[in-house]
Amino acid sequence: MSTTIGYLLLEDGTVFRGRSVAAEGAAFGEAVFTTGMTGYQETVTDPSYAEQLVCFTAPMVGNYGVADTRLESEAPHARAVVMRRLGGEDWALWLAERGVVALDEVDTRALTLRLRDEGAMRAVAVADEKALAVADALERVQAQPTMEGAALVAQVSTPAPYVAETDGDVRVALVDFGAKRSIVRRLARAGAAVTVFPHVCDPDQLASYDGVLLSNGPGDPRRSSRRPRWCARSSAACPCSGSASATSCSASQPGTRP
Repeated sequence: MSTTIGYLLLEDGTVFRGRSVAAEGAAFGEAVFTTGMTGYQETVTDPSYAEQLVCFTAPMVGNYGVADTRLESEAPHARAVVMRRLGGEDWALWLAERGVVALDEVDTRALTLRLRDEGAMRAVAVADEKALAVADALERVQAQPTMEGAALVAQVSTPAPYVAETDGDVRVALVDFGAKRSIVRRLARAGAAVTVFPHVCDPDQLASYDGVLLSNGPGDPRRSSRRPRWCARSSAACPCSGSASATSCSASQPGTRP
């Protein structure tokens, strides 16, 4: 295991040092935290975490290994992982093979409190402090665009419709703003046949379905590259209007469709 010292640097100049345990290099993005006690592999492959550096508040991460069945998408979307303690080498190797920078032995409690009080910040995770000085890194961090106004949905949404689940008593259209595989699995367990559509789909394609579900996704939902017509007319509860959670779009209810 590496003994290289790296660091996480926030845009306000705060530095959190730790041991580099995965890929080399520097990962720029938005520093956020997650309070989940499990699901570390699911979190890193969740499209909602695109271009983010994820701090895990759990005291140990990686202690039950890795498995392809836990993936929420084909590849990681988070750019870096920050942990208090690495729980297993398999997790570190998995991250390294996929080019994800990861640090452990970080004071994640202090980092979480900082992010909770100040909000998500631009940051960089550096695998080797000798390769990139803090002063140089800070200048680059502060030159990065903020997540506000970031339109990231296009880079994670499916490019074309596809049938994800054929068996079911009801037909559900899932509009992919960054959908996780577990959304499809849960719909299937509830008895739904699921077809996944790109985030720029034509609403006329959805008219024949029993229900329409808009997934959550990354970036600023108010800056989606193109909002569907039925979303543009809907209430603020629609994810396109600011909500980040998966929900049934109010535009699919009677009286609000075009």
